Amino acid sequence: MRIYVNARFLTQPVTGVQRYGIECSRQIKKLYPETIFVCPADVLDHETAKELCAIEFGRSKGHVWEQTDLPVYLKSQGNPPLINLANTAPLFYRNNYLTLHDLAFYLHPEWNSRPFALWYNYLIPRIAKRAKHLFTVSETVKQEIENAYGIPENGITVTYNGLSQHIRETIPQGLNMPKEKVILAVGTFNARKNQGALVKAFLNSNVKDQYELVLVGDKNKVFRDSGLPQDDKKLAEQHIKILEHISETDLIEQYRKAEAIVSVSQYEGFGIPVLEGLYAGCKALCSDIPVYRELFGEDALFCNPGSVESIANGLTKLIQEGTPAPTANLDKMLNVYNYERAATLILQAVTKINLGCTNLDI
Repeated sequence: MRIYVNARFLTQPVTGVQRYGIECSRQIKKLYPETIFVCPADVLDHETAKELCAIEFGRSKGHVWEQTDLPVYLKSQGNPPLINLANTAPLFYRNNYLTLHDLAFYLHPEWNSRPFALWYNYLIPRIAKRAKHLFTVSETVKQEIENAYGIPENGITVTYNGLSQHIRETIPQGLNMPKEKVILAVGTFNARKNQGALVKAFLNSNVKDQYELVLVGDKNKVFRDSGLPQDDKKLAEQHIKILEHISETDLIEQYRKAEAIVSVSQYEGFGIPVLEGLYAGCKALCSDIPVYRELFGEDALFCNPGSVESIANGLTKLIQEGTPAPTANLDKMLNVYNYERAATLILQAVTKINLGCTNLDI
């Protein structure tokens, strides 16, 4: 049986959703080499596209390609099973398997541009209900999907996220790296990630004079403003640095030297930077939100993302007292939070539903 993957994520800047798409695809190709990856012509990640032997098809781009050119191509191939790893899928295709990463667009449409919120709130419930099977990245989001769309529990599999191939190759597990007085936050600059509150909290904390706050991310037009200050010179004087459009190699270097990883998001589906920071030996401060309690409850310090004072106190406590050594639970976490496991679960569901197999010999 031929399995196809919607690889439109290769045409997009890499955030958590695209990272999941790339890393799951790598593992899917290893486990099931017959898999075919299809994408539009405007590829950004040429190296991964070559690695996956991705087929470029059609003249359209973006959502138009996904809703028009992609189903035309699939029809010419006999309507095979299509794995969609990055939230969206062709609406009128009947053999979809879909990973839905979170419901931020549904629960908090105000965080997005109006066109984006309208499109996602039209598209996602329809493709989710029509999909042969759904996947998501945490038990928290699974419950949200069940509640929002009435999809039965056995129609959703939790795969989780994991560590990228690059970070595993660059930072050997168990390596005791020297740390600098750096507090690191990684994520797209938008209101949901709450970086504006983090900056205010840092400036109100007892560590602002001894530590540097480094914010890594990019802006995206589909998200509303983050509330971050715009005066780079003043920020630098206050020990705050904003890094945009950095490579994965440079990001890993930030993880290497950071003493702490901080995520004060108001909502998340998973939180890859927290896992990456823990793997790199960072202490972790997280929002006290359900998904972070689920995933990192034993390995992070928690704060109220709606309170600048709580975040500031959390930063001070994190630096002065620290958190339990992440290595104590890291092996246990990585046995569950890894992309080989995710790819295996996806392939098992696809082959079971399409072929009636109960076990996939991979």
